Amino acid sequence: MATARKPIASLRWWIGGLLFASTVINYIDRQTLTLLAPYLKLQYHWTNSGYANIAITFRVAYSIGRPPSADLWIGSAHGAA
Repeated sequence: MATARKPIASLRWWIGGLLFASTVINYIDRQTLTLLAPYLKLQYHWTNSGYANIAITFRVAYSIGRPPSADLWIGSAHGAA
């Protein structure tokens, strides 16, 4: 005997809320290195070019680690095939 499952109330809003929260956390996480730059330069005695090399390394690693499906989704959002 199978029992009927009760649908989760407001499931779309929960999913939307989780997506929003993850987007906010991702944005804050990306800005952390920029906000901490002056303190990191003082503590580790970095020059501007040294800090730039570290920032570029993080950005390159982020773009390499980005899933290929993100390119398809972004392309379709802007009307590209």
